[in-house]
Amino acid sequence: MAAASRTDAGAHARAQVVNTYTRSPMSPETMVRGLNALLPEDVAVKEACEVAFDFNARWNARSRRYSYKIVVGPSALWRGRAWSVRRPLALSVMKEASRVILGLKDFRAFSTSGRECENCLCAVTECEWKEWAEGYLFEIEADRFVRHMIRTLAGTMVRTGEGKMNAGEFSVALLSRVRPRLAVTAPAKGLCLEAVKYDGQ
Repeated sequence: MAAASRTDAGAHARAQVVNTYTRSPMSPETMVRGLNALLPEDVAVKEACEVAFDFNARWNARSRRYSYKIVVGPSALWRGRAWSVRRPLALSVMKEASRVILGLKDFRAFSTSGRECENCLCAVTECEWKEWAEGYLFEIEADRFVRHMIRTLAGTMVRTGEGKMNAGEFSVALLSRVRPRLAVTAPAKGLCLEAVKYDGQ
């Protein structure tokens, strides 16, 4: 069995992809109904299909898309699904910092693996901060991610939104490959795997 993406404890997934091997004669539709009858309430199978025998949900993935949600002030509704910050952030500065991330970059400075990260190169194709009804939404898509990369990027960009560092300092940290002094790894609860893309999609 293989999953398309590893998610941190406390994080969420709207579109996790998993492949497994079976000799069962059941149709994919029957399997979906059976699995959902057995799985705990916080896990649900949306659909199933047959794939080539050599398909691997992780290694065949072309890209993965994540979101990170931040709410301003306390929120009972989003308590387990978003990071709560005390006051509004400077969205324009966070947007400026996010543009630095685009392209093929070494994200060693934003990985909790640090120097132990053998290959920290990731090709980021989309990266943007947006406003949403409860606060701020960070969306990022890349071919791969290193350990805690998204949470550390989000947390550190929040530092820029708080005025504790500027976009230039953020850029210097990325290029230096050294973890910034003010780097923060945001809580896992705001992170959600939104989509996994494969060739032909």
